[in-house]
This record gives sequence, C-alpha cells and structure tokens, in this order.
Amino acid sequence: MTTDDTTPRLRAPLGPAEPICWPVYDDQDHEQIMLAEVGEWVDWIRWRYTLDHRTIPTCWPQHGALIEELSALYTAWQTAYTNPDGTAPLLWMNHFHAARERLTQWVARTGCRPSEHRVQ
Repeated sequence: MTTDDTTPRLRAPLGPAEPICWPVYDDQDHEQIMLAEVGEWVDWIRWRYTLDHRTIPTCWPQHGALIEELSALYTAWQTAYTNPDGTAPLLWMNHFHAARERLTQWVARTGCRPSEHRVQ
C-alpha cells in the first residue's frame, strides 16, 4: 500500500488499556491529551472509511455524545485488533456499523454543517 502526505497516520497503534471514562477526569491536561489521541484515530477512521460531516463533523470534540461514541469505538477498535481471536475485528465492524447509524442521528440533531458549528 502506498501512502502520501494526506494519509492520516496514527502515532501509536495502541492507546488506553481500558475504556475512557470522561466524567472521572479531573485533570484538564490529561483530558486534552486523551482527546488528541482519540482525534488522531478519528481522522484516520474518517479517511479509511470515507466518512463525511454527516457522520463525523469536524466539530465533533464540541459535542459530548459524539465524544462518548467515538472514544468507545476507539477503545473497542484497539481491543479488537490486539485480541488473539481472529474474529474480533469482524465483531468490531458490526459494532462500527451500528455506531455509524447512531453518529448520523446525533449529527442530524446538532444541525452542524461543514462550515458551521451549532451550539446545542
């Protein structure tokens, strides 16, 4: 596979060892680091699956529900691809399919567009 400078790359193949539970973070710096890590993965997943603003808008970090959904997908993806069970990635894709539908519904509720973020 060839890549160019527009292909998103993940700095580290694995991130948190457990699910990200946003409400327990009391350190703003740690929360921003985790959000940046999830953000790298979101950039990659948008590119890999050709997802547009109707599924994941660029303003996703400003919407709590989207942060929760995407970080859950991120940790599940990591688990699936480090699991010795070869069917784990396929199970993740089933979850990803359902998550894309939920993401699309959340995004429709926000009313956000590519050039416009709407505060809820």
